[in-house]
Amino acid sequence: MKKTSCAAWLLCAAIAPAYAAHPLVTDDTGVQGAGHHQLEMNTDWARQAGQSSHIGTFTYTYGVTERLDLFANVPHFFASPTGSGMGDASLGAKWRFHEESGLSLALKPEFFSTSGNPERGQGTGRSSAALALLGSYERGPWAWHANVGLTYSRYAREEDIQSRRSKMWRTSAATWYALDEQWKLVGDVGVAQNAERANRTWPAYALLGVIWSPNDTLDLDVGYKAGLNKAEATRQVGVGVTLHF
Repeated sequence: MKKTSCAAWLLCAAIAPAYAAHPLVTDDTGVQGAGHHQLEMNTDWARQAGQSSHIGTFTYTYGVTERLDLFANVPHFFASPTGSGMGDASLGAKWRFHEESGLSLALKPEFFSTSGNPERGQGTGRSSAALALLGSYERGPWAWHANVGLTYSRYAREEDIQSRRSKMWRTSAATWYALDEQWKLVGDVGVAQNAERANRTWPAYALLGVIWSPNDTLDLDVGYKAGLNKAEATRQVGVGVTLHF
């Protein structure tokens, strides 16, 4: 894989908006509720064109009101073609502004810091932002979720300014099926604009996973994500732990 493609791949991972319910990429409209907390710790191993990376993410979420969450997200590259290091940490919110007859809608703004190293493709070097519209619909054991988002990235390196897009859209959809109160089967598909200006291939993926919730406090998950074209990571395996309190 070319060095520029490798950097673009890592950069997308470094500035990708934080999402709930790992291993899914698509977020749901669920919020914690006033005074409740959530800790998410997950790690993913990805491979693309012979290059491997290992990325971990820590996310803390606090329920400010019954409809509003605030969160902090910290990604870290444990291993990548360009070395290890922190990605761009972020702060954000989720506002669930509509819910009726099983349908709910939410807005999710997110603001990225400059903690990632732009020389390694693990950050942009300048603050950036993202905004997503989330939709969820629940009926019986089934739940469907859809996201449409836009990321606005600013770059410190002149090379990145010339070769990377500053505005990138993404869209995805997911479904959950609850086998019982403890087990959920999940699936997810999505596509996004390529970070490289010269590349018109849109990274696309499909994902399957399972979430086990032995009690109201703990969720454990595992998922497998496959790239549907060469612009996306060929394969990715992830595991995660989520605590609610």
